[in-house]
Amino acid sequence: MKFQIKKSAIKNLLLLLSAIIVAHCLNAQSQPTIGNQTKIYIVRHAEKQAGEDPLLTPEGNIRAGDLMRALKSKRIKRIYVSQFKRTQQTADSMYLQLGIDTVQYNADVSCTDLFNAIEKNHDWNKHILIISHSNIMQKIILKLGVIDFPQQNIPGNEFDNLYLVRFKDKQPFVEQSKYGRPSTASETIMQ
Repeated sequence: MKFQIKKSAIKNLLLLLSAIIVAHCLNAQSQPTIGNQTKIYIVRHAEKQAGEDPLLTPEGNIRAGDLMRALKSKRIKRIYVSQFKRTQQTADSMYLQLGIDTVQYNADVSCTDLFNAIEKNHDWNKHILIISHSNIMQKIILKLGVIDFPQQNIPGNEFDNLYLVRFKDKQPFVEQSKYGRPSTASETIMQ
């Protein structure tokens, strides 16, 4: 009798574990298919005014032009901007002068809407630019598979970082560079 109880309990446990695994697989977000030609440029929006959903400052408009000049030869096919004006204005120079289409996504730390938009537009194997925010950029890089990237927020006065995530044999690599005039935080570090 004891053997049958144990056998029944094990069977129920296996059924429960199977159900949990199936549910997890159904709810798991699929990983994008990324090839070696993929290049994903990621920047924070340019300098902004104060207030809720602010516009760029004059310095921010200059930086948006600097971004366009820094990336104009990089064969970017699409720009992803959040729902906030500051990211959209940062993309304006590239949109207007280079004719690169923009796609709007809802910014959040899960990056789900952004990744869904990239998938929907079939942009995983292209050169794209993502303009984001100081508390989300590192989440995007982590979700792209760069696990050793620091997860602290970018300082509030740092706007000149340009990240490039590229892939070799499905392994992501991140490169950081600067563009435009050094922002306040970068000037302090350089002194």
